[in-house]
Amino acid sequence: MQQQQRQRSPPVGRTVTFLAILAGISFYSGYHISSKNVVDFENNGNGSPLSKLKECHDYQQRINQINTEVNQLIADSTTKASDSGRNGNTNKDSSFIQAMARVSKHELMSAFDNFGVATLESPLSDEALIIYNHADAIPDQLLQSSPAADEHTITRIDNITEAMQKCGSLNVQFAHTPAGFRPQCHIWIPAHNLPAFHVNRWMRLSDATNNNKFDHNAPLKHVGSITTPTGVDRFDLPKFKPLISAHWNALLQFFEHADAVLMDIQKLFESNNIKPPPIKQINETFANEAITVMTVNQGQSDLLVNFFCAAQSRGLDLHRVLVFVTDEESKRLVEGFAKDLGVMVYFDKWNFATMPKGAASEKYGDETFTSMMFAKILCCLYINLSGYDALYQDVDVVYYRNPLDFFSKYGSGSQNYDIIFQHDGSSQSRYAPYSSNSGFFYSRANKKVQYLFTSLLYHGDLIRKTRTHQQVLTQLLLEHSSLFGMKVKVLDRHDYYEFPGGYHFNYDHSTMHQIISGELKPYIFHMFWTDGKETKVKFLKQFGEWYVNDDCREGSMNNTHGLPASIHCCSAKPLISCYFKDRPSVVPCNDSPSYDKNAKSFWDQ
Repeated sequence: MQQQQRQRSPPVGRTVTFLAILAGISFYSGYHISSKNVVDFENNGNGSPLSKLKECHDYQQRINQINTEVNQLIADSTTKASDSGRNGNTNKDSSFIQAMARVSKHELMSAFDNFGVATLESPLSDEALIIYNHADAIPDQLLQSSPAADEHTITRIDNITEAMQKCGSLNVQFAHTPAGFRPQCHIWIPAHNLPAFHVNRWMRLSDATNNNKFDHNAPLKHVGSITTPTGVDRFDLPKFKPLISAHWNALLQFFEHADAVLMDIQKLFESNNIKPPPIKQINETFANEAITVMTVNQGQSDLLVNFFCAAQSRGLDLHRVLVFVTDEESKRLVEGFAKDLGVMVYFDKWNFATMPKGAASEKYGDETFTSMMFAKILCCLYINLSGYDALYQDVDVVYYRNPLDFFSKYGSGSQNYDIIFQHDGSSQSRYAPYSSNSGFFYSRANKKVQYLFTSLLYHGDLIRKTRTHQQVLTQLLLEHSSLFGMKVKVLDRHDYYEFPGGYHFNYDHSTMHQIISGELKPYIFHMFWTDGKETKVKFLKQFGEWYVNDDCREGSMNNTHGLPASIHCCSAKPLISCYFKDRPSVVPCNDSPSYDKNAKSFWDQ
């Protein structure tokens, strides 16, 4: 499907000082390491790698000296490789780095569909660095070009195809210096038979008695990959009591009743005339196979009702929507809409009966929220194990168009992704590099996705500890993409305007104006990045996307006239109210207070 994308300005930055410094430090360390059979990390002499690493903190004083030394080595290595290429010499040079080239980061990412991740916005550079470790990999442009007048300049290749024309394989690493981190060094150690595709991190941290903070006089210590500049490990592991043991008990329940649940779901599909998926090859997908999956408790049920009512107001078909409820009250509520809207409902009494019912005050990361993460994992796993593709979505979503139409066509051929996410927009390191939103994603029914959700299920104790499955899922996406070749795609918020959400509502008001005016026609709107249900309801009301009558809030269903739920609960037109003048609204709310202190009115922006 041809994507409609908004135009972005091509990169214009030509400065590559940061990349040259990074490559210089990396090569300098690798060069000395590879020249020795044994590295003595206790030797603090002038020539040891450790002595160079210990000097990283003295960045300003050392950078000119290191840059000069390393770029001379790079220039010599590149010249030697170029000469051998011109002479037709195919002997393999022993140097670790044969040549280097600068390329446009935007062009590189575009050539590979962003490698599945969202746009990498960095104030440091608009360029990427390609290192050629083999003489036969050096592109013709480098072999045929004259030596650079400035020996410190790494040649830029504007054509991405030419830059990679001879690369037989490609290792991709996303590297940057986050705000708050001190000068950073990279080591690339050449190895013939022991390649590793993980990055181990070391930091100069003081002792735990000093709050484990960064200290450039302290020795380098091995740390977790998402340790913050202040020394906080964002993956603090759970203890056996109470988290691990509690998760083991939950797994026992799942293992004992998984077959019965899968049988119930299959019978539910048969009773709703949903045919079983045909036998298919891995990664193939068909539009009529996908099931839209949601999960809800009583405390969030009116958001689910709003999803039903908004879809009904636009005449959208919901007969392939399956709602996993975690309490009897929610089950009765959804059953009230089943006859008119065709939605399906299932209550896994073995695994969900003890979950909290929630309340209006439920917020991101609290106990109820964390408990619901387990339900989310199970419902996605159940559908994929049943052989159906699954579109999972949170209840704070409204439809403009059926998103299954998008996913049934997107990602054909070589870019047939296993799992596709809405962009979350968060730049936190614990969600990097994908920044995938775990509240709206499409997953294929194949063994890679099934094993991903099985692994996520087994990590439930870590989810309980971090109080979100998004952080754990991100790390598993990285691992499964690297280890098993699982294809992951995040729909970048800049390019795929069809899937806006809370990020746009709070920070991208230009896009919101275009949606309100009708200039942009999205598939959905997802009210994430909003704390608490009551705030979400207020935002949806003034955005013109609230369709639930007041006497049907909180699942009360005070239906004294015996009307169908879809008539009693749903308004044919949006119920609009103003709450905050500085948030998007379909009508001016200039007389309302600001959500953020001293903020301008949305209609004055």
